[in-house]
Amino acid sequence: MNKPKWNGEDFQTQAWPFFWLTRSTALYLSRLERSLKKVGLDIARWRVLMCVGPKDAIGISEIADLAIVKLPTMMKIIQRMEADGMLDCRPREEDGRFTDVTLTENGIAAREQAWAIAQKIYEKAFANISPAENAALNKSLAKIVASLEEE
Repeated sequence: MNKPKWNGEDFQTQAWPFFWLTRSTALYLSRLERSLKKVGLDIARWRVLMCVGPKDAIGISEIADLAIVKLPTMMKIIQRMEADGMLDCRPREEDGRFTDVTLTENGIAAREQAWAIAQKIYEKAFANISPAENAALNKSLAKIVASLEEE
């Protein structure tokens, strides 16, 4: 396996996978942010809209975990989106200590609009990637995440 060298001047930035992961993520989010802004959305709202399915309720802590956002920050985002009429928040029936979030009709419309924007960027980004390469990339990234999640 071709692993990068970690000893000072022999280190090559472009041989480091996290260079490419960080760069591709930054470019993707930059393009997504510009496109979302045109329809009155932002990355924070997009993350919530992608985590909350059109028919299912999901807890705020689950959304925060999926979106990789700290819980207090996510609670503020959810409150703003609820005030904007995109979300409905209710205590969980089985355990009132938890709040479940669902999309309103406005939220579903915003989700569809955001998805269409993200899909165009995805198609451009993956235009030269075969389905097999895409599957291999997802498999490799899942392994990296699993390794990093281990304590």
